[in-house]
Amino acid sequence: MFDWSNAQNGSLIGTIGIISALLQGGYVRRSISKVGEGRMARRGIFICSIGFALLSLLAKFASNGTEAGQDTAKKLLWASAVCFAFTSSTVVNSLTAAASLLCDDDATGTSEVLAKGKALGKFRSSGQLGRALGPIIG
Repeated sequence: MFDWSNAQNGSLIGTIGIISALLQGGYVRRSISKVGEGRMARRGIFICSIGFALLSLLAKFASNGTEAGQDTAKKLLWASAVCFAFTSSTVVNSLTAAASLLCDDDATGTSEVLAKGKALGKFRSSGQLGRALGPIIG
């Protein structure tokens, strides 16, 4: 849409990663104990919906054909990237933390650490399976 080079695409993706890392370490880690895992995940999902709304407006401005329209479309893209970075830093971490709090000893008498590890492994594996199958089904 913007005929960007690899460097420009990499800059956008790299910025998402850096913002996500800063938010995860600076905001999520400090505030999740005060806010709670479920509420933090809901915040991330809400911001994700804002990011998708911004992306839906992007095509309207990019197809405008004017320089101002292209600039607005690029700003919308960057704003949606920041929203997705926030989502990336909050949702997965919050849901994993919530899942770990719900883990218990299993019926076989395995230690709590092993039971949590197995439960979290299944939880994360299911998420990755959904990430792989989602686009195929979609």
